[in-house]
Amino acid sequence: LPRKTDMERKIEIVQFASRTRQLFVRLLALVKWASNAGKVEKCAMISAFLDQQAFLFVDTADRLALLARDALVHARLPSFAIPFAIDVLTTGSYPRLPTCIRDKIIPPDPITKTEKQTTLTQLNQILRHRLVTTDLPPQLANLTVANGRVKFRVDGEFEATLTVMGDDPDIPWRLLKLEILVEDKETGDGRALVHSMQVNYIHELVQSRLFADEKPLQDMYSCLHSFCLSLQLEVLHSQTLMLIRERWGDLVQVERYLPAKCLTLAVWNQQVLGRKTGTASVHKVSIKIDESDGSKPLQISHEPPLPASDSKLMERAMKIDHLSVEKLLIDSVHARSHQKLQELKAILKSSNPSDNSFIETALPTLVIPILEPCGRSECLHIFVDLHSGMFQPMLYGIDQSMLDDIEKTINDDMKRIITWLQQLKFWLGEQRCRQSVKHLPTLCTDTLHLSNSASHPVGNLSKHHLFIKLTRLPQYYIVVEMFDVANSSTELQYKYYFLSVSQPEGEDGLSCAQLFQQFKHNLEELVQDLSSGRLVRPGTKRKLSGEQGTTEPKKPKRSGEMCAFNKELAHLVAMCDTNMPLIGLRCELSNMEIPHQGVQVEGDGCSHAIRLLRVPPSKGVGEETRKALDRSLLDCTFRLQGRNNRTWVAELVFASCPLNSTSSKEQASTRHVYLTYENPLSEPVGGRKVVEMFLNDWNSISQLYECVLEFSRALPEMPSYLSLFSEIRLYNYRKLVLCYGNTKGSSVTIQWNSVTQRFHLALGTVGPNSGCSNCHNIILHQLQEMFNKTPNVVQLLQVLSDTQAPLNAINKLPTVPMLGLTQRTNTAYQCFSILPQSPTHIRLAFRNMYCIDIYCRSRGVVAIRDGAYSLFDNTKIVEGFYPAPGLKTFLNMFVDSNQDARRRSVNEDDNPPSPVGVDVMDTLMPHLQPQQGIRGQGVYPPLTSPPAPYHGNVAPSPSMMPTPSPGNIHAANSPSGALRAPSPFGPTPSPSSLGISMGQTSSFASPHGALDPSSPYPMVSPRAGNWPGSPQVSGPSPGARIHGMSPGNPSLHSPIPDASHSPRAGTSSQVMPTSMPPPRKLPQRSWAASIPTILTHNALHVLLLPSPTMCSVPGLAGSYLCSPLERFLGSVIMRRHLQRIIQLEANLTIVNSNEPGVIMFKTEVLKCRVALNPKSYQTLQLKVTPENAGPWSQEELQVLEKFFETRVAGPPFKYNTLNAFTKLLGAPTNILRDCVRIMKLELFPDQAAQLKWNVQFCLTIPPSAPPIAPPGTIAVVLKTKMLFFLQLTQRLPVPQEPISIIVPIVYDMATGLTQQADIPRQHSSSGAAALMVSSILRRFNEHHPARPGECTIFASVHELMASLTLNPGGRP
Repeated sequence: LPRKTDMERKIEIVQFASRTRQLFVRLLALVKWASNAGKVEKCAMISAFLDQQAFLFVDTADRLALLARDALVHARLPSFAIPFAIDVLTTGSYPRLPTCIRDKIIPPDPITKTEKQTTLTQLNQILRHRLVTTDLPPQLANLTVANGRVKFRVDGEFEATLTVMGDDPDIPWRLLKLEILVEDKETGDGRALVHSMQVNYIHELVQSRLFADEKPLQDMYSCLHSFCLSLQLEVLHSQTLMLIRERWGDLVQVERYLPAKCLTLAVWNQQVLGRKTGTASVHKVSIKIDESDGSKPLQISHEPPLPASDSKLMERAMKIDHLSVEKLLIDSVHARSHQKLQELKAILKSSNPSDNSFIETALPTLVIPILEPCGRSECLHIFVDLHSGMFQPMLYGIDQSMLDDIEKTINDDMKRIITWLQQLKFWLGEQRCRQSVKHLPTLCTDTLHLSNSASHPVGNLSKHHLFIKLTRLPQYYIVVEMFDVANSSTELQYKYYFLSVSQPEGEDGLSCAQLFQQFKHNLEELVQDLSSGRLVRPGTKRKLSGEQGTTEPKKPKRSGEMCAFNKELAHLVAMCDTNMPLIGLRCELSNMEIPHQGVQVEGDGCSHAIRLLRVPPSKGVGEETRKALDRSLLDCTFRLQGRNNRTWVAELVFASCPLNSTSSKEQASTRHVYLTYENPLSEPVGGRKVVEMFLNDWNSISQLYECVLEFSRALPEMPSYLSLFSEIRLYNYRKLVLCYGNTKGSSVTIQWNSVTQRFHLALGTVGPNSGCSNCHNIILHQLQEMFNKTPNVVQLLQVLSDTQAPLNAINKLPTVPMLGLTQRTNTAYQCFSILPQSPTHIRLAFRNMYCIDIYCRSRGVVAIRDGAYSLFDNTKIVEGFYPAPGLKTFLNMFVDSNQDARRRSVNEDDNPPSPVGVDVMDTLMPHLQPQQGIRGQGVYPPLTSPPAPYHGNVAPSPSMMPTPSPGNIHAANSPSGALRAPSPFGPTPSPSSLGISMGQTSSFASPHGALDPSSPYPMVSPRAGNWPGSPQVSGPSPGARIHGMSPGNPSLHSPIPDASHSPRAGTSSQVMPTSMPPPRKLPQRSWAASIPTILTHNALHVLLLPSPTMCSVPGLAGSYLCSPLERFLGSVIMRRHLQRIIQLEANLTIVNSNEPGVIMFKTEVLKCRVALNPKSYQTLQLKVTPENAGPWSQEELQVLEKFFETRVAGPPFKYNTLNAFTKLLGAPTNILRDCVRIMKLELFPDQAAQLKWNVQFCLTIPPSAPPIAPPGTIAVVLKTKMLFFLQLTQRLPVPQEPISIIVPIVYDMATGLTQQADIPRQHSSSGAAALMVSSILRRFNEHHPARPGECTIFASVHELMASLTLNPGGRP
């Protein structure tokens, strides 16, 4: 191209493009045609098929024309079948059918049974004739002719069934069936050894021989027998290979195998087994087919030949009819093993002519008795290993290493078995001793390391000995020594010794042998011959008769028989184990100088006991008690009990029990007391520890007996109400169980604890109350201290009687700590803390601020005082507590109206008391009891009749007044009602200790009742004509006024403040009837509550029992149940909190008030007065008055007051609730009025029936509120905006659970908008409710824009309560 011109180049390029285009066009056409190639091919195939069909049609026509022209020129139609047509048309049948058709299709009729039986019988006769006339081999003698057949059977080879087809003698035998009987169940999974095709071939071969041979049956047998022998030999070879592969391994070897000729096996090849080296005999077993006589079975031969020792074994080893090579080998080695054992037995016989060994042929074993008499399990069994031909010894219980040594020795040299039998004899003797004491508490050992074994006789024992340690008596051993018996190689001689050792001091120390003494040979007979009252030596026991030994047979017994049991050793061990503890106890009693009768035999000699003659007296018990206890003790016996002989039982028999209990087991004239002691493992049984434990128990019995004796003496004089209050449920000398209460459902158990050397009290419940707690558990420690100080049961019952009802009431007080009571919401404060001070003095602490002292007195009354005041000085306050203002007035409301009241004159408040340093009680109770001491160390005097009623017009007689002395003279205005309280720090002297006796018949009263400032009664003037000109005397002594007050026990007295520190006289103790006017307001005295107020048990129950809050509107009582005392103290706490809040709040101003207990304060528009409810003293009341005439209505003020009383100042008395309410009071008037309207909806929800929700103003943040602050925090915030929380509860029918949501609301004081606070929610379920609340408030603000000065809080909340609708899924 470069050489051509421009035009030529263009022409060439155009031509190249044209050629290329044509090429691509052709390729495109080819591709398009290729996409339809399948259709073209299908059309071509159709065309070819049509062409071939047309060719066939033409060819068929040509052939038919050729057939017509050449082959069918002379063909004619047959005549018409007129007869057949007539038959068919007239008769409807076709009788002219050719018979050849019938003969071909229809079979001939069978012959009858009779003909068949006749034919078979004739055939049997023909067969028998043929058999008689034919040369029959003897191996085919086992034949059966039946049913026209003859069956030849050769066991283990084949079974052939033949017949003949006629009675002509020249007709050959016909073989009908051939079955090969050679089988091997171990190989081929039970399938036939010969394939069916092979059987068919043999069948045809035998049949051909039957046709052609002159002696057909002989030839048939030879053929089949030769085949079966070859097959048997092949089977045995196959079994051998499997045996080598699976079980025997190298123990059997195939020396030579020639198919259809012979099989040679080698066993007991010592070189293969590794037992010996060099040349060694090899035992061979050959199986071959006899070539000289082919009719014989397989022939067995052994090399070397089998011994003729046992013909049966020889016969079994020469047969192979079982067709099992393993059985053949086993039979062979059985015979050879029997031969080896016979050689070993001959060696034993030559050593011991009286040898009793014998051979068992079932498994080649030589059984050699070691020690006569010998049980079967104790014999030495020597087996011959069938695989290897080696001796294998076996003896139960022996170490495997020793067995291996024996096996190696006797396989190397059989004569060395004699030495081993001597060693095994001593081993078996030791094993018999071990087994004989195995069921006894013993520990056997071959050696015992002793520090003095070289110098002690125990070191001279023979080599064969056994130490048997008594595990219950670790310091004692039984030693068994074994010797040979002359002229007898199968007998042993035993000697038994008793050994005692000293216990080592340390863990690593060695024991020291002490006593070593041999037992007598005839010990069993000696014990048997003794009378039941005598013993051979300390510790022996009687042996039952009928145990005389008999001569043992020489033949070894079967296992399980007692020929190996060493009765003498077992008897010695059992005798020492049983009696040595008693010997040890007897020695300890003698060492402690306790008289006893020694070890005595009881119950026909089957048990032993030690009877004490006298028990040592206990220390700390009176002489009278000792003598009484000794007189009542009839018997004291020690016995061993239980299988382990470590349990001692001391049986004490008492008579003349001082108490009669209600237990059915304690009604006999004598009482049996059983004391059980487990002997410590570290102590020897019967040692000093047991005696010490018994003496401790005896001391416990003595201490309790002394207490019971005093109780039994006091029983006749015990008050009747105490007899009804209690009963003696159980007294078994170890403990005293008293049941008390109205239903006898409570119990107290008294017993002496020997460890602490104190009485131990246990409280419980019985009967229907068994699941409850005993109310006296609170003062259990105090009761225990009191009883140990003065162990008087009557006094204990008196205290239990006086304190049961008060403690039942005190137990109902809540003691669970509560959260959120103060500003620190996370700090828990216990509501009531019960602090027992003494058995009759219980201190109650309320929220760690206020303290109430309760003194339990007799005759069903208690004295209550303010525990914040010191017991010694009423002007001093106990550190940590605060006085409760108004407590005296509150308690007086619960004083029983039937109780005698005493009053004081009003001027007593103005006159100072005269200081007198001696207890008033010592002076004001003369001649109350005959001049005799009260027996019983502080026991309450019998209270059989109530005291005489008090009269205000009885003048004191001179005989009732004591002689004046500086220590007991009181002025006319002295505080005779002031009583001193017993101090837990220092005891107060009782009147009985001062020599003053008290009675109950006199009463001392003044004409003018002592008037308490909180008394509900008006002042009583003296009656006309009574005591003219007499001086005013203060009320009667509490000792004469209080029912059943006992002077015997100072801790049970009423509290008596010291007269020298008491500025006022005693208080009134009566309550006004409900119909009387309210009490007069008198000047309160701060110390008035320190003087006890007397309440009955019923009044105390009402005071402490949780009950609904008293409210003028029943629906506002609240759901929190608390006791009146809790409500009063809670109200006092709330009043205290209010004073502090007023000082901290800037919007509140305190207003001074002259009224005690009243708090007055004011806000910008309201003046408030807060005080306790004068009727109940259980609630705080708010009185609100507006400063000037404003928008406040009387109804709104009443709602505010009711809300304060029921929702703010009520239970559970929270500081933050009150603080939040005071913040509301300081809010602007319009906001406060809207809040009051919401409060009205909360207090009176029924007045707004059209609303869908009930509202509750949350003063503290509830737990379910959004997480803005911790629960319990103040829920009202007042700044430029106001934040508060409402709880809305859906109104639903009663069966459904209502939905409650917490709504935080923010009110903007500047714009007047009320909306929901935007607080993130944790719970997704509350999100839907929050969105709906926000939308309702937003829509309300849009439709009702706030006017200036107008508050929209109430309107918004009202709209929310009317419009909000939630489905059940909207529950927060």
